[in-house]
Amino acid sequence: MDLISFRVTMYKGILDSGWVEVNPLTVLVGKNESGKTSLLKALHKLNPYTPEPYVMRKEWPRGRRQEQSEEQEVCRAKFRLSDQEKSELTQIAENAIFPDTIEVSRNYAGQLVIDFEDEIFSDKPDPNDVNNACSVLPQVQSDFGVPFKQRADECLKEVRRFAHEGRFTDLRGLAQKHQMLLQEVLSPSEPPQQIENNFISAYIAGLAQLVHTLEPLPSIQSKIHEYITDHLPTFIYMDDYKAFSGAAQLDEIQSRQNNNRLTEEDKTFLTILNLSGLDLNNLIQLGQGDAETRKQRQFDLADGGSTLTNLISDRFRQRNYEVEYDVDNQDFFTFLKDDLDEALIELEERSKGFQWFFSFDLMFMHESEGTFEGCVVLLDEPGLHLHPEAQKDLLDRLEYYAKGNILLYTTHLPFMIDLNHPDRIRVLKETDNGIVVTTDLVESPPEAKFVLQAALGMDASQSLLIADRNLVVEGVHDYYILAGLSNWLKRIEEEGLPEDVRITPGTSASEAVHVATLMIGQRLNVVALFDSDDEGRRAKDKLVKKWLTQYTESHTEAILLGDAIGASGDFELEDIFTEDFMKAIIKETYSRELAHAGVDDFTLQGEGVLWKRIESFLEEKDITANKGSIAKRLRNKLSNMQDASELPGETKEKTIRLFQKIREAFGET
Repeated sequence: MDLISFRVTMYKGILDSGWVEVNPLTVLVGKNESGKTSLLKALHKLNPYTPEPYVMRKEWPRGRRQEQSEEQEVCRAKFRLSDQEKSELTQIAENAIFPDTIEVSRNYAGQLVIDFEDEIFSDKPDPNDVNNACSVLPQVQSDFGVPFKQRADECLKEVRRFAHEGRFTDLRGLAQKHQMLLQEVLSPSEPPQQIENNFISAYIAGLAQLVHTLEPLPSIQSKIHEYITDHLPTFIYMDDYKAFSGAAQLDEIQSRQNNNRLTEEDKTFLTILNLSGLDLNNLIQLGQGDAETRKQRQFDLADGGSTLTNLISDRFRQRNYEVEYDVDNQDFFTFLKDDLDEALIELEERSKGFQWFFSFDLMFMHESEGTFEGCVVLLDEPGLHLHPEAQKDLLDRLEYYAKGNILLYTTHLPFMIDLNHPDRIRVLKETDNGIVVTTDLVESPPEAKFVLQAALGMDASQSLLIADRNLVVEGVHDYYILAGLSNWLKRIEEEGLPEDVRITPGTSASEAVHVATLMIGQRLNVVALFDSDDEGRRAKDKLVKKWLTQYTESHTEAILLGDAIGASGDFELEDIFTEDFMKAIIKETYSRELAHAGVDDFTLQGEGVLWKRIESFLEEKDITANKGSIAKRLRNKLSNMQDASELPGETKEKTIRLFQKIREAFGET
């Protein structure tokens, strides 16, 4: 069961977030105090891994006290059922056909409600019937002691929640559990103790009667509710990432473990031991033995360090790290060395950011295959202590984790936004009606726009400048050629690129889509020009179908080169020029290499786009083909041309048609 979207209402600063679509990896962008944490917490409490109810007195939006209601829905989420889940539900429902998705919501009272896109069951239990059945339970009395009264309230709430959720099987198991919980907080003196004992007796009897009353209710509905509740992904919220410093006192950790008082850093340390194939108790025991057993402990530590080294070998792009462990009596130490510095350095002497990444990554790797498996993981501002390159490493790890879990994270850091996937970006926006979440970059608040613009500027070419009107192309080589052709057209008194249009290169067709998307989101006029090849066609389709439909107010168009000049089949920018002209450019660009290879003249073999044939020829001669070098040579040659006759007539015609199409795309005639 996969989370595909959610909506938060009446929670802290969020009156109605609107529906938030979820990808396997989704980033929520906003400034500090913009509501990112509130959004995650509201979603987390829909079905938390560790029980954490909504608390109306603390979490209801300020200034709306008169509207408070425990029946207010806080979070609603839509889930996609797997084929197996649909099949199993169909069997439970006596062959009723199930939809692909269901909606689940929880209110301030803690009641979980399951809805389907289409109403399948007419025998859904009436909440009023459940409330009437719960009337057999005794009421909490004012004469109770305070601890007993609080515990009794908690027990009654849990019973009513289970009853409303149709969890009758779980309800039967509450009698023994609640009896023990209530007896733990009995008042120490009479008469409250006697009154409380009477309550316990009446409560257990009432609970049995309640189960007896509820069980005859329609069984199909309850079974379906139980099935979905059992299969609903749990949500894990993480905002406090404990770093392991590298040093530990083994016997002290063992003592805290035996007394159930482990700290978060202790837990991280034990996780790292586990990933290293080491055991805390075994290490302590071996250290208390003779010389031979202590020698065995050192051997185990060395092997454990090698084991962990193999696990982290591809995690950090900056350096290759090697882990070594050492123990002096009960003092445990972690050392690392890297390919740039062979000296052993204690982990605690590494940067705080590295310690955090090292601990977080190992902990997450361990838990994602156990505790976190199948969960929805919510990370609040990961990577705050990391420098930009390490933040990029963290993005890679999050990508890896999202293969097995739905993962949402918040950030206000440019390097924590992956521009290769703008469809993952959700922006938090403060309005007069509270905080809303949007994919509309046009309506993004200034702070979020700054983060996105910073991400764009940092990830693109150093020559990137943004104007009101922008022609986005696949690469810098296209920029060189188009700029050269435009200037040549103007010199021969033809129309080239308008003066206020700036050419912005990506690094590929897909990168051009990302650059164009973020520009469109800033209310800029954008024309994206793609090669007429498979990659270019896919990029154009993605830009048109995924993004241009969202930003209909922007003046935006996507063009394929072949369509612009009337050419069929595959067509790239180099194909504007004739083969003989390009051969001359190749000879000038690679004169020394060709002479060394003994090549005076040559013929480009095969068919298809010109660049592929050029590349194939150069590779045969063991010459590395570089589009950028050839494009620069083309640009320089074009800049020296003063007459129309210096380019073949067919090239001139294609060039004029191309720039006419570009001007038309910008709305010029």
